[in-house]
Amino acid sequence: MLNFCTLDVFTTNEFYGNPLAVVHVLRVTALCNAQKQTIAREFNYSETIFLHEEESKVDSLPVYPIDIFTITEELPFAGHPTVGGGWYLLQSTKLDRVILRTKAGDILVRKEGDGVRLKVPIDFKTHAPYTHPFVKSFQKDLRAEDFVNGLDDALPVASIVKGMSFIFLELTSVEALEKMQPYAGRVTVPDAHLGEWKGFSCIYVFARTEGGIIRTRMFEGSIEDPATGSAASTLCAWLAEAKGDGHWSFDLVQGVEIGRRSEIQVFVEVADGKVHSVELAGAAVQIMEGNLKVPKE
Repeated sequence: MLNFCTLDVFTTNEFYGNPLAVVHVLRVTALCNAQKQTIAREFNYSETIFLHEEESKVDSLPVYPIDIFTITEELPFAGHPTVGGGWYLLQSTKLDRVILRTKAGDILVRKEGDGVRLKVPIDFKTHAPYTHPFVKSFQKDLRAEDFVNGLDDALPVASIVKGMSFIFLELTSVEALEKMQPYAGRVTVPDAHLGEWKGFSCIYVFARTEGGIIRTRMFEGSIEDPATGSAASTLCAWLAEAKGDGHWSFDLVQGVEIGRRSEIQVFVEVADGKVHSVELAGAAVQIMEGNLKVPKE
């Protein structure tokens, strides 16, 4: 049997934010990727992480490897699993800092208020704009004036790391954002357009508010994600790059339309015209704990 718990991430309120399953993997337990994928499908959350025991120390800080799975694939990095996993470790170890080891690299997580703040592993790239065949035309409730760039312009595309990319759709108002409907099929960017950054891609829709908060929604086909830290990190890196050199902070709210309000903070440093660092912050609360059977190989 495997021990697990579930968290709601990017919130301090139970049953809001984005659910995350945390499955504990002991050294004596050998799990292949197919078994992990089966468990992730069983939870049916946007992501499930497999948290391994402490592997080593770096600068006296404990290092905990994690594997991140959606219901269909493994990811090199994702925001709410690392925020949630980091929060859980700091709560359980009573430490102020730990290191998560992901496929995208090591991530330093530190306690900040009720939540955590972590340095995102980045290999950031802004790609050439991409004209998607149905992103705008599918949204029958929206008019040309609801899109910041009208109906015909290509959309910006950026990657936070290799294998994790997003196409951005900016709307002129929160009212337009609320009218967005889930897509019949997954919105992706062709591998040929992404080159070395090919892999997972999805759409992130946003609208800026007068108060400075960025309201967002993320659709993976017919599924809407309550909070997407990787997309928020990528969007804010792209916005900061356009602002130029400096230290920039962003507050995002996602998941409102599906009753799972999530609050995300992103901090970006731009130097010499390039994104130098990205930090992601948020809170979490624990919801459930229990045991699950190990699937057959």
